[in-house]
Amino acid sequence: MKPTEIELKQALDEAERMREADADQHHLAKSLIYLHQRNAALEPMLEHLEKYLNFGLPVEEHSALVRMVDEIREQEDTINDSKGFGL
Repeated sequence: MKPTEIELKQALDEAERMREADADQHHLAKSLIYLHQRNAALEPMLEHLEKYLNFGLPVEEHSALVRMVDEIREQEDTINDSKGFGL
C-alpha cells in the first residue's frame, strides 16, 4: 500500500532520527532511506523507458537510459564504498 506524501515524509524523518541516534539495530531506517533514494533515482529511468518502448525505440532515449543506468550504478558503488550510509 502506497503511503501518502505526509506519511512518507514522517517515516523518512523518523528514519533519519533513528540513524542519528544510532537506534537502528535491525537496519530498518537504513533500508528505508536507501530504498527511497534508489526509487528516486529510478523514477526518471522509468519515464525514459516508457518513451523508449512506446515511440519506436528512439536513439536519444536509448542513450539517456544507458547514461542513467551508469549513473545509478556509480551512485550505488559510492554508497557501498563509504563507511557511513552515504547521506
